[in-house]
Amino acid sequence: MKKLAFIISFFVLTSLGFSQGVERSLESFTGVKISSAFNVELIEGPSSSVKIEGVPEQYIENIITEVNGDVLNVYVKGKVKAANDMRLTISYQTLNSVEVSGASSVKANNAINANNFTIKTSGASSLELDVNAQDVKLTSSGASETILKGFAKTFSPSLSGASTLKAKNFQANKVEISTSGASNVSVYAAEEIYGSATGASDVNVYGNPPVSVISKSGASDVKGEEGGLNITIGNSNNSEDVNVIVGKTGVRVSDDESVNVNTANNNVSVINDTTRVKWRNTQILIIDDNVSIKREPKKRRNHWAGIDLGINGFVNSSGSFDLKNDPSLEAADPKKVTQFMELDYAKSWKLGINFWEHFFKLKEHHVGLVTGLGLEYNNYELRNNVSLIADGGSFVNNTLTPFNEEYTWGIVDTTLSYSKNRFKTFYITAPFLFEINTGQHKNKSFHVSTGAILGYKFKTKMKYKYEENGDTQKYKDTQNFNTNPFKVDLTARVGYGWFTAFATYSLTPLFENNRGPELHAFSVGMALIGF
Repeated sequence: MKKLAFIISFFVLTSLGFSQGVERSLESFTGVKISSAFNVELIEGPSSSVKIEGVPEQYIENIITEVNGDVLNVYVKGKVKAANDMRLTISYQTLNSVEVSGASSVKANNAINANNFTIKTSGASSLELDVNAQDVKLTSSGASETILKGFAKTFSPSLSGASTLKAKNFQANKVEISTSGASNVSVYAAEEIYGSATGASDVNVYGNPPVSVISKSGASDVKGEEGGLNITIGNSNNSEDVNVIVGKTGVRVSDDESVNVNTANNNVSVINDTTRVKWRNTQILIIDDNVSIKREPKKRRNHWAGIDLGINGFVNSSGSFDLKNDPSLEAADPKKVTQFMELDYAKSWKLGINFWEHFFKLKEHHVGLVTGLGLEYNNYELRNNVSLIADGGSFVNNTLTPFNEEYTWGIVDTTLSYSKNRFKTFYITAPFLFEINTGQHKNKSFHVSTGAILGYKFKTKMKYKYEENGDTQKYKDTQNFNTNPFKVDLTARVGYGWFTAFATYSLTPLFENNRGPELHAFSVGMALIGF
């Protein structure tokens, strides 16, 4: 029992030996210089002060906080033994500079607003700030780490040693950068960036600045976002080469006065008296006054973009092409009646105008994914002398209600003889296909693609033509006839060279559920013209 009491007393006395927090009032200052191994929090307040925590009471006097020339200097004088982190909370009114060294860690809990702001970090220190200023200057060395966010019109970072700068979220209009050693830098430049990168430093530039001029040497590396501009002057061996990169476009001017211009698929080079031009699949070589032109064979054709022409048809719910019905079916199960949609295949056709295609390469031109856009016109010539109505619910339902009166039905016309009664649908289409090409030449390659075609219907109509009193009459019924607004077609496209045959089958019924007979459209045909 006495031992337990002794242990409790020891911990109580030990805990009382640590300061519960000492706060010191300070003269006003505009800069902070911190060394040793403090954890510091910067806060904006109505007065200047510092609160010290985590330091035993007998060592408090060894924590120096003095203001000299508008700069608050914080450091340890003598010996301090602290069981926990030494924590400082510094309250400032105005701040325009921060200097951190040793193993100190500094973080501001609010944005710092200033006209000009200066930052210095060294040793193994870390600093995290949110700064909004006109001009910001940063000097980092050792193994220090600086994290910045905010905004500045001009930003001038200089890094050496193994220092790190993370300023991707610090948006500056203009950046002047200098890096050396093994420093690692991420900066954001909205308008321009220029400077130098030496040693083994890495520089990552964000913001796609219109102007980027960075000289580099040694093993240094400068990278920009895709589509951005990157200019480097000199790569190694003290060369005076100039490289300009804009996305996938590059210009290289060598110190021997040769010029090389590259884009994604094109190239122009001038070396002494030789000019070489590569434009897509055409090469032009000019040596003195001699010109030679060589065309490289294109390895792949577009197999979606172009004009498709095919024959249209329907299959019923049983998968049969025969839409004829026993007359007794109208009374027994009228919703299975499909005979009024029986087609004249000689006059039922599909026209596809596929105006855009994009091929995503998976393995060169041999394997890839195809997408695009197109317009699809479907013509279905009805074989029987019928007219279609969209409100034929009374033919299939014993009791008619406002909810079942819409049903597409065909009525045999006994007064008019139609020379033309065509059912038409119009779609915007988008394919999603997997494609394989076997050869190395567009005209000597077997190709096959399969997948789905999505369609959005933007128009449906019936067109009638007949004779009445010796005159030819035409009539268009532009109802939607309860057709589905969207459809998904399965498709396969097979061919060799310029020739492509296709087949499609619609997974989506032509008519909405219980608003017409269950029919699925299909088409077979070929591509007439490739774009």
